[in-house]
Amino acid sequence: MKRKNKPLPAWDDGRTVANMNVEGMPWYRPDSGKEVKEEDKPTRREKRAMIRAGYLAYLPRILAILFGFGLTIFLLWLWLNGWQL
Repeated sequence: MKRKNKPLPAWDDGRTVANMNVEGMPWYRPDSGKEVKEEDKPTRREKRAMIRAGYLAYLPRILAILFGFGLTIFLLWLWLNGWQL
């Protein structure tokens, strides 16, 4: 279903007179009036180093969670086999 464009009144040429980039609105962009500089993209080696650093940062947490699950399973196994702690 096509949307029909309504003709504009003679006095309206479609231009915006006021700046509609207002802080608090969903379309607000604080850098809209400024010159945009493109940053250097990381190289393949730098990307791999960042990913490796991320994995190394999460490794202690993952190991702690796995240890906790393993300990829980071991204690449940002891409990279900009749061992008393």
